[in-house]
Amino acid sequence: MKKFVFYLIAIFQISTIFATELSRCCSGGARHYIETQTCLALKSAGSSITCSRTASICCLRALLDNSCNAGAKLAKRHGYCSMNVNGQGGGIERECCDCCLLAKDLISKNESCIAPKGFSTVCMQSFNDCCKSNRSNDYEDDDGPISLNTNSNKGNDRCTTARCEHFCNDRGGNSVECSCRPGYDLGPDGESCIDIDECYNFPCNQETETCINTNGGYFCESKHDYSIPQPAFLIQRLKKKPYYFSGGKSQRISVISPLANALINQERFYENDIQTHLCSKGYQKLSAKNECIDVDECLLLLSDCLESQRCLNTPGSFKCIRTLSCGTGYALDSDTEECKDVDECTLGTHDCGALYQCRNTQGSYRCDPKKCAETEIMNPTTGECASIDCPTGYLPKDGRCEDVDECLTTPNRCSIYEECINSPGSYRCQEKGSFCSFGYRIDKDTGFCNDIDECAIPSLNNCGAMMCINLPGSYKCRCSAGYEFNETIMKCEDVNECKKFAGHMCSLHATCENTIGSFKCFCKPGFTIAADGRNCDDVDECSNGVARCQQKCVNTPGSYQCICDRGYQLSADELTCEDIDECSNWAKSGSQLCMGNCINTPGSFKCTCPVGYDIQPDGITCKDIDECSQGACHGSNNICVNTLGSFKCQPIYCPPNYIPDKNYKNRCIRSPTLCNSVSVEICKQYPAHISWEHIAIPKHVNISSQRTSVTLFSMKGPSNPNAAMQFELRVVKAKTGY
Repeated sequence: MKKFVFYLIAIFQISTIFATELSRCCSGGARHYIETQTCLALKSAGSSITCSRTASICCLRALLDNSCNAGAKLAKRHGYCSMNVNGQGGGIERECCDCCLLAKDLISKNESCIAPKGFSTVCMQSFNDCCKSNRSNDYEDDDGPISLNTNSNKGNDRCTTARCEHFCNDRGGNSVECSCRPGYDLGPDGESCIDIDECYNFPCNQETETCINTNGGYFCESKHDYSIPQPAFLIQRLKKKPYYFSGGKSQRISVISPLANALINQERFYENDIQTHLCSKGYQKLSAKNECIDVDECLLLLSDCLESQRCLNTPGSFKCIRTLSCGTGYALDSDTEECKDVDECTLGTHDCGALYQCRNTQGSYRCDPKKCAETEIMNPTTGECASIDCPTGYLPKDGRCEDVDECLTTPNRCSIYEECINSPGSYRCQEKGSFCSFGYRIDKDTGFCNDIDECAIPSLNNCGAMMCINLPGSYKCRCSAGYEFNETIMKCEDVNECKKFAGHMCSLHATCENTIGSFKCFCKPGFTIAADGRNCDDVDECSNGVARCQQKCVNTPGSYQCICDRGYQLSADELTCEDIDECSNWAKSGSQLCMGNCINTPGSFKCTCPVGYDIQPDGITCKDIDECSQGACHGSNNICVNTLGSFKCQPIYCPPNYIPDKNYKNRCIRSPTLCNSVSVEICKQYPAHISWEHIAIPKHVNISSQRTSVTLFSMKGPSNPNAAMQFELRVVKAKTGY
């Protein structure tokens, strides 16, 4: 019996390329500061924006760490802090120095070394470091793990039992935080520190120097020695690793301090004559090009500007500019640092409006009503003054037309037997001693007072082009439709119906345009003016032939929309329709419309099946054709085996001493004459019958780690204990797919 064993191997690989790349970018940024003592002209190890930002952050962190460590060391060794905070990192250096002095003061007074709340992270690092150093009276750097405990719970410092290799910070959360000194990366276990191979990024001059990696740093060794005089002094040690010049031979050595994160370059020292390249204050030497570049004190947080000021970098220095407001109505003069009045009227920042005149005051302004000349009138919208054109009988005064009393201005207008009576815009002569009221005259024939028709006598009215309406004892002037009377200028003016009755004169689908004495409505595209001249009727582009849709058209208010039949989609021109290739679309999505082959047709698709399959009523599914049920195999000894999409004819040949079973084509029975020629024991060793079962095993069966075996077929024999059955599995061909 042959056995087949299938092995499934799953390989899992976790990619750490991105994390490694960011680590290199960070190391490159920190190394840039160590080599140049500046974060200007920073070049990251990668070209991506992410790498550049990472390098910039780590460079500034190295600057701050270096400045903080320098301040702490000054407090440890000398017990005072420098007042000069204008240098690079000066503000951080002074802060860390003061925090360390506070720790020393608490220790000297036998007080608990607990910092109050509100300290910054760098201050807490300096404070805790100095607390630990003062307890051991050791002002040298400590190589062991340092606790940066910011948890106010005294007596419960979990850092004492933590396994952090370098630094431990207990912030009071679920667990402590481990961190490493510069030159190391935190290991995957979150506790150990792994040395960074700085030489990987070639920090040294490859032509003249060899990079040698060290724990937490590296140094560049010159490939060729050169002779110099014996120096008159011994270089002090750094991080308990002394280095010096001896025997008149020297090498250019760059030593990195893991804690101070500082780089010291020693090159060409001469007795009584030390060659140096110093930069002016406010500039920094760029070691790569041996030139001085401006230090951006604002970017590196080196300025001493107050909170009310902003820092402005200048060549070699910086400038503090006041940012707090001078108060409403005042602005800061950057040259004199004085608050000066803002002339809102000149700048046009006032809100007086068109009808008022702006008048500037100290810190503010006033809005005075505009005044026009007596012969002018003010436009109520724009505030502009224009000359008044008054009708006959009126004169302009105080911005309006006032009636002229002709009886006073021109005496003796009437005869000596008449008296002058003034009227709006005119006058009339009335017989003296008349007892008739104004607007009436006596009828000499009847003796009654009759009404005077002023409209019939042009000299008695001032309507001019207006409509004159006679009234008992008087008259009135009425403007024509589309006009209204302006009592200021005593004239009829056109009414702007579009503005006065905005949104009510025309349909929402039209625009209103004013005309002299009237208005007109213009419909928007897709509409036509209605019979009333104000409303708009929608144009049915689908019916009048305007629409150019290829298949179907749907009318919409003011327009139309083309739609397509099922199986088509609208083209980019939004007029024509293009066929949807359902077969390709489903194939791109990783799915299939048909079980067999998919054939695209105009507006639809068609499914076909391979040879040996029939399409089902749903038009999509394919079903295998059972050729055996259709009598595909001929011959008495042929067994038909149906397969997916086909069939096979397997002939049955009975072995010696066996003959075909008349009832079963796949069975051979023991020959009756066999037992006549042999003993009973030998006869029993021959099976009573032999059956052939041909099985079509499916292919492409998936085997995975969750499914390690697949049952292809099963067979069973008789349950009679005295009977025996023997199986033989003969594999003709097998492929695993690997």
